[in-house]
Amino acid sequence: MFAAAKVAHSEFERLIAGGKPVRGEPKPIPVHPVATRAVTNADLAAIVNRYADVTAQPFERLNLRRNVDGRAAAEYARMEYELERDAEGIAASLRCYGDDGDALSLGPQAEAGFVITEQGLNAPEGSLERGAIVGAIRAGIERGYSRISDLSEGKAAPRLGNAKVAAEAPKALMLADVVERYLTARDTSRKLASETRLALRQFESVVGRKDLASITRPDVFNFVEHVANMTVGGKTPGSIFRPISAQSIKKRITMLGSAVNHLKDTVHFEGPNHFAGVKVSALAKKVDPSIMPEKRRFYVEEINRLFEHPWFTGCKSASEPYKPGSHRLRGAEFWVPIVALYTGCRAGELAGLTLSEVRLDDRYPHFIVRPNKYRGVKSGHMREVPILDALIATGFDDYVRRIAKGGHERLFPDWTVSASLAAKDADDPAWSNAKIIRAFNRNVAATALGDKRNENARLETTFHSFRGAFKMMLGKHKVPFMTLNKVIAHSPNELDKRYLSQMSIEETYPDVHGCNYKDIVLPKAP
Repeated sequence: MFAAAKVAHSEFERLIAGGKPVRGEPKPIPVHPVATRAVTNADLAAIVNRYADVTAQPFERLNLRRNVDGRAAAEYARMEYELERDAEGIAASLRCYGDDGDALSLGPQAEAGFVITEQGLNAPEGSLERGAIVGAIRAGIERGYSRISDLSEGKAAPRLGNAKVAAEAPKALMLADVVERYLTARDTSRKLASETRLALRQFESVVGRKDLASITRPDVFNFVEHVANMTVGGKTPGSIFRPISAQSIKKRITMLGSAVNHLKDTVHFEGPNHFAGVKVSALAKKVDPSIMPEKRRFYVEEINRLFEHPWFTGCKSASEPYKPGSHRLRGAEFWVPIVALYTGCRAGELAGLTLSEVRLDDRYPHFIVRPNKYRGVKSGHMREVPILDALIATGFDDYVRRIAKGGHERLFPDWTVSASLAAKDADDPAWSNAKIIRAFNRNVAATALGDKRNENARLETTFHSFRGAFKMMLGKHKVPFMTLNKVIAHSPNELDKRYLSQMSIEETYPDVHGCNYKDIVLPKAP
């Protein structure tokens, strides 16, 4: 049995035996008043089956396909690996008795609020009915993981589900059901699934629970207007309180519209998709550009000022890195910005690099950026990033050998995140929100570039601005467009994606390795 399933199963049995009460339910989502009904044992059984299917069906479908499709077999192996890797996080989600809305997997507490609202159940906070629903969800998830474990151990015989659900009357389908079918079929990332369910809950808070055929175009515009009046930010230092952006509103509309399109593609449903073609710009609140300026790259003059900071040239001590002194920071603090400057890699891509992915002694020295156990990558594909001559000239090769001699696996072993923030999906922000990046953005860059910054506005430049600087530098050296996109991991269209996937380090390295920034002044390596 998978470690995740074992841990989840043991925890579930312990809860049943001990009769431990559920506590700390999430705050209810405000919705229009709807008729409620009593919770029945049939409801609980249906909830168990539903969450067992949501958990297990992506694996069960791939289990059938992998027998005839090599790509499906590779995808199944990836999912199997990620499940094993996430075992502790899954177990933590199942035994969470407080607000589990940020859980790495489906959180029974958060899902209970969704189910109660969706089905119009009478289960107020603190009631036995709500506790039963939370328990049913937890049981369903646990059963789903047991089904997955049985697949791995060869205990489960293959079975075919209904390829289509045309026998059901599409008009009776609730929007919530449509969304869940879409998320299950697409096997989306946890982040996208969470954001899509959030969009659904916000939509239902405005128009109430509706079946798909009852949703109207005015319903959608009422939802857009509601979201446009919401605000975000201001919860952490450096976060600006502001109206939600038109892009964010459009994203939520698109998520729900994609679920409806999926239904139209898989069953006989000829009704309109009222979420399609919605223009949100007229309703979205305008944001003051002086408060929310466009993000931009670092300029060379700014980079030079950054590298004059005590963080790079010598600080008072490891615990006082912002004050001048003779102590040198020799780890990730010094080297991560330098490597970002000469690779254009994203924070998460750098954080997860292992020493085996640093090919200094290759004929064409390069980094291998690919999904690994520490993080995914945004494109989902492997790429080779040339190691520039200028980076080696900084003494980077000595740093790599020192880390290898220390027996470390990762290139930057002192760049850490808490277990609760461990990066799982390719688009998780855990690494880019880690202590080292926050310190660079809020202290190093803020101090070095302070005379150009409005403390009441969003920062124009952050650690990510190294990426834009690198791209501009390659452009000034007239690096071929396709080579630049391969190294940076930009692919404007599907044709380019196919071509770029075939480019190798032998083709990109000669065009890139000799490039450097004009007038750059780098600190001496520690």
